[in-house]
Amino acid sequence: RLSLTTYADSPHRAAIPIEKSDHAACGDPKLISPYSINRGLSIPQRFDDYGSQIKDREVASVDNSDIWYWLGRPPEEVYGKFFRGLVPRQVYLAKVHAFSRENNLLQDRNPYNAVHLRSFEGKCGHNDLDLCCPKLTHTQEILMERGGSIIDPLFVANDGQCAEDVLRSYANATDTVIMGYDRPCDGTECAVLDFELCVRSEVFVGNLKSSGDMNIREWRMARYGISGWKSVLSRQAEAFEVEKRSKFMTRYVVGHWRFRPDCDTIGPQRRGRQPCV
Repeated sequence: RLSLTTYADSPHRAAIPIEKSDHAACGDPKLISPYSINRGLSIPQRFDDYGSQIKDREVASVDNSDIWYWLGRPPEEVYGKFFRGLVPRQVYLAKVHAFSRENNLLQDRNPYNAVHLRSFEGKCGHNDLDLCCPKLTHTQEILMERGGSIIDPLFVANDGQCAEDVLRSYANATDTVIMGYDRPCDGTECAVLDFELCVRSEVFVGNLKSSGDMNIREWRMARYGISGWKSVLSRQAEAFEVEKRSKFMTRYVVGHWRFRPDCDTIGPQRRGRQPCV
């Protein structure tokens, strides 16, 4: 859940997490203000309207599923500038370049593919389970489906959580498979290096449940103009529809697995069944 808090220097409230708040009301739904949604209001008007609804309450919260209602949907150019500006520090880039040269993973001269294996502590989700910890043969099927070549080297980013038979399918492969960044690194640095190597790949196979994979997709789009078709996060029909009408997918995702449509593209009857922004 989110708490809408007024900052001293701002005329509007901002959303902040309250899961770990010590405020007693955070654990008591009776003390948390309910709210009604009027999607005809502008973003500033929505906050003003919300303020009038919760003025007598100690704590006001907004469900995560309504986050786009409060913040609006940023335009494509904002997303593009944002992700183009997110570039690893030079010390990380130097390590990526060195590792790429050693393993002949050269984006412009020797293309390679990448897959991110992620078990999510055994709680992958309820859709597209085949993309959480796919075996090598399944990953190769997807690569060929998206125009990739299984002859090209395959970089495998993973945290070691997938089942042993899955990891063995890559480790024992006769094809060129690189099992992640294996040079000295520490914590977050290791993840940054793995992700950067995935960003530069020809075809990337990840999972919509992973926020890191979502960022990898957007980085690939913003920095190198790599189409969404080459970044496989979901094989659901609605994911393909999102890619057809929008460049950056994360603008349409609320939570994991769920897409929030534009209000001007659906009729009133469907709006009643599925919220829009």
